[in-house]
Amino acid sequence: MNMMTDIPISRLRAFLAAQSLDGMIVPRADVYQSEVTAPHDDCLAFLTGFTGSAGMALVLPQEALLFVDGRYKVQARQQVDAALFALHHLHDEPPEMWLRANGRSGWRIGADPLRLTLAQYDRLSAACSLVGAELVPLQSDPFDIIWPDRPPPPLGPVRGMPAAKAGATSAEKRDRIAATLRGDDADLLVETQPDNIAWLLNVRGSDVPMNPVPQSFLILHADGRCEWFVDSRKLGNRIGALDLGDVVLTGPESFASRLGEAVQGRRVLADPDFAPAALRAWVDRGGGTLVPASDPITLAKAIKTPAELAGFREAHLAD
Repeated sequence: MNMMTDIPISRLRAFLAAQSLDGMIVPRADVYQSEVTAPHDDCLAFLTGFTGSAGMALVLPQEALLFVDGRYKVQARQQVDAALFALHHLHDEPPEMWLRANGRSGWRIGADPLRLTLAQYDRLSAACSLVGAELVPLQSDPFDIIWPDRPPPPLGPVRGMPAAKAGATSAEKRDRIAATLRGDDADLLVETQPDNIAWLLNVRGSDVPMNPVPQSFLILHADGRCEWFVDSRKLGNRIGALDLGDVVLTGPESFASRLGEAVQGRRVLADPDFAPAALRAWVDRGGGTLVPASDPITLAKAIKTPAELAGFREAHLAD
């Protein structure tokens, strides 16, 4: 509950000045759009002191705002220095509404397109445009610069989820989702949600406590081919025990470049409410066509198999 000093925000403002930016949006989410983040991705907490699960900051040269919802009004007042951040309601007066009312022509507001969804980015960009301002996608993560002792990305071990417990093999699930893609006239699905990837591949992770999903990216082709972009150190010597079949394993650092190759002349399905805004630029540069639609894995994951239902009951009794 210690109040923050002005050092982090001063460092961010120095970064913005060096980049000729008039402000920056800092969301709570990580690049996987997760509500619960690893210490490496607690950028909003580092900047403001606020540790709640929902929030967003707007930092300008002479003022800064923190948007939180009604659950966190008391917590935010306790954790955040009111001399540095003015508190606003995340839903009643979201950042895009504030920008429409208070933005100035010529402003250049930076945003990390990996940490905002397509839908979020479009709302903020539209608000900026209405007042003659511009939302500028950052090419790098400023917190790598302003956060000198930033924790490293997590490397939690990955384990398998037995098909007997899941009710279907990973290959069966991939074939099922691939058929959905073909029905939607899409050539591939870009998946960035860790829980959806965990379900599809029958794996579990440990990057974030109490959230058994591995942080990673994935491309599923309409013919069933699958590419998983995960740090190999998370797999260790357990690869043979995982239900991965012919899944191609690649490091996450090559995700953007490989996506650029894979999308050429193809229709790419992505959920605008969950996929990062950076995806649109990668698809455009690769010569693909982005197809915004609900993620078919999300719906398939919601319909539980008898084995999953039995697992719920077992877990309940164990509790």
